[in-house]
Amino acid sequence: MTIEMAAAVAESRVVTLPVDRAGWMAWLIENTETGWRPDEWDAANWLFTGDPDKDETAIWRCNSAGCHVAVRATRHLCRSCYEQFLESGLSREEFSKVGRRALVRSLPGERPPCSVERDGVRCALEAQSRGACTPHYAKWRYLLRSGMTTLALDAWLQAEAEPLPPGTPCLVGACAGSAHGRVPLCTYHRDRWRRHRIEFGTKGTIHEGLEEWVSVQPPWLTGFQFSLITLPELLRHELRFALAERDKQRPTLSPVGMRLMVRGLEGVSSIAELPDKKLGDLGYLDRNCEAHWNDVVRLVRGAFDRFRGIDPLDRPVWELGDLGLRSRTRSGVRVSSRRLDVTQIRQEWLRRLLADWVKETAPDNNGFRVTFEGCLSASRALSARPSGGHDPGALKVTDMDAVVAAIRDRKRQDGTATLAYGSRAELLAHFCQLLDFGRRLQILDHVASVFARHPHHKIPYEDPAEDMAGKAIPEYVVAQLDAQVHLIGANFAYGDMAPDVVKAMLRAVYILLRDTGRRPWEVRWLRMDCLEAQDNEYILIWNNHKARRNRRRLEIGRETAFAIQEWLAIRRTLKVPARSRTFLFPTARHGYDACIDSDTVAKMLRRWVDGLPELLTDTVDKDGNLLPFDRSRIFAYAFRHTYAQRHADAGTELNTLRDLMDHKSADTTMGYFKVSMEKRRKAVETMRQHVVDRSGNPAPTPSATAYEARSVAVPFGNCNEPSNVKAGGGSCPIRFQCSGCAFYRPDPSFLPAVEDHIRALKADREMARALGTAEFVVRNFSDQIDSFQNVVTSLRRQIEMMPEDDRRHLEEASAVLRKVRAAAPVLPVPSIPIRRSTDE
Repeated sequence: MTIEMAAAVAESRVVTLPVDRAGWMAWLIENTETGWRPDEWDAANWLFTGDPDKDETAIWRCNSAGCHVAVRATRHLCRSCYEQFLESGLSREEFSKVGRRALVRSLPGERPPCSVERDGVRCALEAQSRGACTPHYAKWRYLLRSGMTTLALDAWLQAEAEPLPPGTPCLVGACAGSAHGRVPLCTYHRDRWRRHRIEFGTKGTIHEGLEEWVSVQPPWLTGFQFSLITLPELLRHELRFALAERDKQRPTLSPVGMRLMVRGLEGVSSIAELPDKKLGDLGYLDRNCEAHWNDVVRLVRGAFDRFRGIDPLDRPVWELGDLGLRSRTRSGVRVSSRRLDVTQIRQEWLRRLLADWVKETAPDNNGFRVTFEGCLSASRALSARPSGGHDPGALKVTDMDAVVAAIRDRKRQDGTATLAYGSRAELLAHFCQLLDFGRRLQILDHVASVFARHPHHKIPYEDPAEDMAGKAIPEYVVAQLDAQVHLIGANFAYGDMAPDVVKAMLRAVYILLRDTGRRPWEVRWLRMDCLEAQDNEYILIWNNHKARRNRRRLEIGRETAFAIQEWLAIRRTLKVPARSRTFLFPTARHGYDACIDSDTVAKMLRRWVDGLPELLTDTVDKDGNLLPFDRSRIFAYAFRHTYAQRHADAGTELNTLRDLMDHKSADTTMGYFKVSMEKRRKAVETMRQHVVDRSGNPAPTPSATAYEARSVAVPFGNCNEPSNVKAGGGSCPIRFQCSGCAFYRPDPSFLPAVEDHIRALKADREMARALGTAEFVVRNFSDQIDSFQNVVTSLRRQIEMMPEDDRRHLEEASAVLRKVRAAAPVLPVPSIPIRRSTDE
């Protein structure tokens, strides 16, 4: 079977090489490593014999004692041994030690001698059929059929057969068989030579064309071997070059995969002249063969470009492997070839800059990916400009503004939402670093100097906790999910795992997400030893990869621990890839992960949730029917918010919840749940006792009701001026110069806002001085700064004098109230109110 084109129909037509074949072959011979695998590669006969004891060779012996057959995985049995193992009644370990095959297929050169013996002289040939060598067996059969003997084979061998002398070596290179008769070929090759003559209708003597035929014949191949001798000479050298280069990047060679590849290359004269093609259906095509083919094509094409003097970076499509970019796999090796169409970057100068940067810096895979994505965003933004961004000397600040705006608004690949702040900031930083690189190496001398990052070119910071606030799944919805947990993982394929095993694994994943509040990737990367029993309690051992804090400990409930133990009992019986042996949830496919991937977890939840018959809220419509719940709100990370909300509703103190969530700051924890009315009331009760006036003197509010009802929150504290309270904080008579107002009532929860306002006032004062404004304006700023600073000093002194426990409760109450104010639908701002004329 030949290699197929990427198009649907295979073609026999090939593309003529634009250079001479002789020069290309000479280049390959000169640049091919001569000492490649000397113990396995027979260069004279183009024969590879894999050593199963070498880690670099992906072939193994059958695990049955005494069997020499090659298998494709370690500790496996060949088909014949496996059938006998099933019939033996032994365990696999017992069979591998004492089991013997009923029929052993001997290798050529290792078979017992022919049984013919006369006067102490035994036949020198190997037994092939029923104890007889091939010449004796063929002669007995001829005599039997012609009626010249009636003896059975054993009797004829003992009575009439004469021993034969040793034969001559078979003409085929590396063949271990011996030849007898007119044709100097062993039995195997003599039969192939006969069939070859019949196929091509050769009518000459038996020796006519024999030498040419022998020169391209491989020996009888075992499962450990493959031969390139049958291929055209140029194709042999291409494969030999590619295999030696491949060993430098991916030092694992599969003889079985190579034999499939050689079979598929029938009719191909050179890989370099082929268009994009792929291996066809060869009956059995494993991933090893496909990976070998991808590597060979990539390496040969890269070498062919070097032979013609073509820089890989000058091509419109880049082979990332040729650029030395390692993938995100744990080994750094690419499982499949990755090609990148750089013509997506429409500006030639930007493509050239990216190519020079790759050539000079040899970036890692992640750095290249981010820089390329940044260039792609910039290219799209410049293409939308009037000039298209093709003339680098005509670029302006407005063009850079457009680039920053495009990166600031960059969407995710699915287009559902804007990229995270960190990802967008990284894209902008890498693109600007690329411009700096070009100017530093004088590559961008022709690009306008104003096309650069300016101070106003920033990605506005967005707190991810605020973005995720309020995304907890209600407990009544979780209860409905629990009632349908038996449906999770139904009809969900995961590698070769049995359906019941898949359901058990996904159920354990769901329970851990629901009960522990860990991030999805922290659940995925749990180890086999993640559960520990201590003092009648169960501890979950997990790693906080985000904060780089490993071996964290979290107390979990018995039901959660029992679910882990139930899955562990199943997990220990599974056969998983070597890289997954220490992980609780193993991977099902080759890739850079050693455990279950995030896409699988997301698909599992989505398919399960979307397949539930109903999922209801606790709200009714006009007919009294419960409204359906928005199922898009159920995703893996939402269970972390559910965990936080569950503890907050149960009255868990903020600092305790912060430790449970493994946050450094309680403010981060506050973004994961909504403040309940009870928690808010407790915070107000605590805070009302620490209110001060504008001079910093204690002015506690009589009651929590008075704190909320008789005051309104303005930007820097509470205000109890009647008209302003009535207007909801939007009608300040003195335009929010709070430090000079007798109705101003700050408390510790406003400290960050007051300190921010002091910094803003200082900046305004410096600006006023620079503008040469009147002295009374500057003095007003200074007086406000001093009065607000007095408030801060008084509050800080009051907090420092409190006992440690009281101070901790005060900090929690401050955080709660700040969260309540941040979630308010309308916030008062320090603007000058518009005064209406009396005529209106």
